[in-house]
Amino acid sequence: MESVSAHGYRIAVSGTGADELLTGYYYHYLAYLAEMRDDPEVYAAARQAWMEHLRPSVRNPHLKDPDLFLDNPNFRDYVFLEAGKFSQYLTSGWGEPFEERAFTSSLLRNIMMNEMFHEGIPVILHEDDLNAMRFSIENRSPFLDRALFEFCYRIPNRHLIRDGYTKAVLRDAMRGIVTEPVLFNRRKVGFNAPIFSLLDVGDRAVRDYLLDQSPIFDHVRRDKVENFIEKRNMSEKESAFLFSFLNSKMFLEEFAV
Repeated sequence: MESVSAHGYRIAVSGTGADELLTGYYYHYLAYLAEMRDDPEVYAAARQAWMEHLRPSVRNPHLKDPDLFLDNPNFRDYVFLEAGKFSQYLTSGWGEPFEERAFTSSLLRNIMMNEMFHEGIPVILHEDDLNAMRFSIENRSPFLDRALFEFCYRIPNRHLIRDGYTKAVLRDAMRGIVTEPVLFNRRKVGFNAPIFSLLDVGDRAVRDYLLDQSPIFDHVRRDKVENFIEKRNMSEKESAFLFSFLNSKMFLEEFAV
C-alpha cells in the first residue's frame, strides 16, 4: 500500500473473496468430490483429475485423501493443523476450538459461506482496510459485490470445478483477458515466502533479538522458541508460527504499555 500511494494511486482493487465465492482452495475440491458422489461420471473424472494434477502439490497431510469428506463430512482438523503442538509453546493453557455455522445443507457451499461471513473474509477486510487507510488508499473488493455474490450462488455446484481446475467459472470469464500461464495453472499459489529467506537465525544479532527481553514472553515460552529456531527444516506450519511469533513480538514491543 505504501508503494501504491508512492506511485500516485488512490484506489486499490483486491481479489478478496474470489476463492470463497468460486472455490479456490484444495479442501473446496474435496468437498466438491463429496457432493458429486451421486453423479458417478462427474465424480470419477474429478477424482482422477485431483489425483493427477492437484494431489502432488498438497502439503497438508489430511487433504491428500480425495475421499476425506466422503468418509467424514464434519472433519475439520486440517484447519488447525498441529495446533496442539503449538499450544505447548504458550505460557498458559489456551486453545481455540473450530466452530462452523449452518448456512445451507450443501457441504461445499456451507464451508464457503462460513469463510465469507464468519471466518477469513471479515478478518482480511479489517486488516486490508487498516493497511490501505494508513496510506490514504481506498481499498475495493469487487468479488464481494452483492449482485455478483447472488449470481454465483445460483450457479449449480457441478459447474464450479472442471478438469481439475478450481474456479472454473472465473477462468472461463477471464479467457482472452488473463494470460494462459495464469489461467491454466491448477496449483494454488499463496504469498508466503520461506521464513529463512527473510530471517537468518544463524546470525547472532538475529538470535539475540528473537530471544531478548520482550512482552511476548509473557505469552510464549522462551525456552521453546530457543529450541525451535535451531531447526533448519521447518514445516509450513512451523514457518508460519515463527513468522507469527516475530510479528507479535514486534507489535507488543511497539505498542504494549
